[in-house]
Amino acid sequence: MKTSQNLSVDSENPQAWIAIQKNRQKVYGSNGNSQVYLKDGEEFQIELFNPTQTKYLVKFKINGNYQSQRGLVLNPGQRYFLDRFIDEDRKLGFSTYEVENSKQAKQAIEKNGLLEVEFYAEVVYKNPFTLQGNTSTWTYYGNQGSGGNYWLNGFGGTITNCVSGSTTTSISNGVSFTNCSSTSTLTSDASIETGRVEKGEKSNQSFSESFDSFNSWISFSTKVQILPRSQKPAETSEIRSYCTGCGSRNKKQNWKFCPNCGTKI
Repeated sequence: MKTSQNLSVDSENPQAWIAIQKNRQKVYGSNGNSQVYLKDGEEFQIELFNPTQTKYLVKFKINGNYQSQRGLVLNPGQRYFLDRFIDEDRKLGFSTYEVENSKQAKQAIEKNGLLEVEFYAEVVYKNPFTLQGNTSTWTYYGNQGSGGNYWLNGFGGTITNCVSGSTTTSISNGVSFTNCSSTSTLTSDASIETGRVEKGEKSNQSFSESFDSFNSWISFSTKVQILPRSQKPAETSEIRSYCTGCGSRNKKQNWKFCPNCGTKI
């Protein structure tokens, strides 16, 4: 499985972003941590885009738990703005509250606002060719988009040619596959503001049934954590400076003296 936590705009893989009224929100963070900052009570959308030629089933984990056993089918080239929960016609909303600034409280809120989007590729049936081995016959099923080539036989199987670190998971009948895969710190004097994804107003979005078949393992995934707007890091353009002499705002960075009282800036 390939994981993208930086939500790159130029990625060739299917991805997801947080949007408000179809306006994609800025992503902050580094070192694999991605954050988006929203206000209390703000409703949002999950923007999905599939730049590949493969159809995907999309599933969602919200606040650390799967939102539904069902998912949303995303066709090749399709962009979709999901504004509701899968199993209930209620919009996606962000609600904040405060907790004490303690180790136990921080551990309890680690997955608050965490959105994980998983993409499962459509099952593609191919005409396999065989490779004779020392003890058995192996069948090549092609690259299924998870970082490796699939070789399976009747006694078990593995995925090879993984891009980076991997873990092997058993499917059934001795067959296994390998996933290839390459929080934020909150501080406050007395309390910490945190937020969770909750149900908002009634949504008008509706879905239809799909009868396609998809793989049982994740091909790609993205993660982003929604945090309260109060924790948003200040940007240079948002920092205001004021004259130490008269308190007037310095509106231009190239000012050397205050135009109001002449104090050196």
